[in-house]
Amino acid sequence: MHSYELRDPIHHRISFNEFERTIIDHPFFQRLRFISQLGMMHSYVYPGGVHDRFIHSIGTMHVAGRLFDHLFFDSSELQSNLSAEEMKELRSRVRVAGLLHDIGHGPFSHASEFVFPLLETFPLDWSWWKQKQNRKAIHEDYSILLIQTLVHENILEKSFAQDVASIIHKDILPSEYLDKLSNRIPGLGRVLKGLISGEADADRMDYLLRDSYFCGVAYGNYDLDWLISSLGVAQYERQLIMTLSENGVRAYEDMLLARYHMIDQVYYHKTKAGFAHYLEEAIQTKEIPLAIPTDPYLYTQLRDGALIEQIFESAKNPKNYWSEHIVKRIPAKRILRLQKNKPEDHDILLKLINFCEKNNIRYFMHSVWNELSHFGEGASESATMIYVEKRLVNGVEYIPIFKYSDLLQKYNEKLDFTDFFVFREDAEKFEQLAASF
Repeated sequence: MHSYELRDPIHHRISFNEFERTIIDHPFFQRLRFISQLGMMHSYVYPGGVHDRFIHSIGTMHVAGRLFDHLFFDSSELQSNLSAEEMKELRSRVRVAGLLHDIGHGPFSHASEFVFPLLETFPLDWSWWKQKQNRKAIHEDYSILLIQTLVHENILEKSFAQDVASIIHKDILPSEYLDKLSNRIPGLGRVLKGLISGEADADRMDYLLRDSYFCGVAYGNYDLDWLISSLGVAQYERQLIMTLSENGVRAYEDMLLARYHMIDQVYYHKTKAGFAHYLEEAIQTKEIPLAIPTDPYLYTQLRDGALIEQIFESAKNPKNYWSEHIVKRIPAKRILRLQKNKPEDHDILLKLINFCEKNNIRYFMHSVWNELSHFGEGASESATMIYVEKRLVNGVEYIPIFKYSDLLQKYNEKLDFTDFFVFREDAEKFEQLAASF
């Protein structure tokens, strides 16, 4: 099978095979060249952040392959329990899962998800799913729709595609092939999922370095090579688990801090939050006629450029407040960021609302909920826990990372806050009256 290579500013040289190139060359994947990684970030905050989901997905495939090679080929236990062909099949599934994990993103990535249709309206093969669900769709659901369409086009074999989908999406069942392997090696499926969507996964390992590089900030940097070399797999309580050596804990904590700082300084930057609200309002008030179809081919016609042109067309009408402010880059004025876990901030928020309404000052709020890690006492059973492999005189002890790392315990608070904005036209009025607040 032929091999190919591309140059990348993060990983330098990325290799892929002929089968992977077939997927990369498909119009569904090529569309990711026109879906920005950071939405509107480069237009308003970090002008260098022009990278796209296309190269991030290829980078994730590359890191996923590195993780698999280190964890599986360096494990004598897995080498003895899996044939060479089974190892090859699993490796291919993991790399393609990394490649396709973001294929379902809509225009401006997460910015368009709030107008996604109900999942039950999708033309899906529901036999892959644990159960049919009645909820608003998310981009991972579109990823499954597009993966199933690749099966219909004979780009992907059905059981292979189902396994890729099960690694990407928590609600998808593995094929009979992967299910049998997971029964033979309990915990295998959970570890495979953890390579793409876990606490030390290929997705996060790529986007932190990539977003930091293109935005021109240092917050997302950490030691990728040392972190990968510090990870492993082991049998613990009759389950395959992902492990971390004691001297790799600091590398993991560095990645955790990198994400913490990127969330604070980049992903939830106040200016980005304000313009994200503008975009949502422009769509909800029908200034922009955006409709998200459930047909896979119509959906993949949606690209950032189409939405950008709609915004510029809408902004020609001065009555279209939100579109005009997006095009003219007129930001709202953030007054405060208020933390939900602080009772005093809740009181301030109520006072701000009452103050603005009393003085006819237009305002809006942008709320965020996130968490640095899913680890903790209340972690779900599906979470891919990482265990620190603590060396003892007479063996080893496996300790959950959230119990071992003091830093993780300190920083793993839920990120739950609200940014309070006033309209730019009312900002001066607010400041003049603020003395009486």
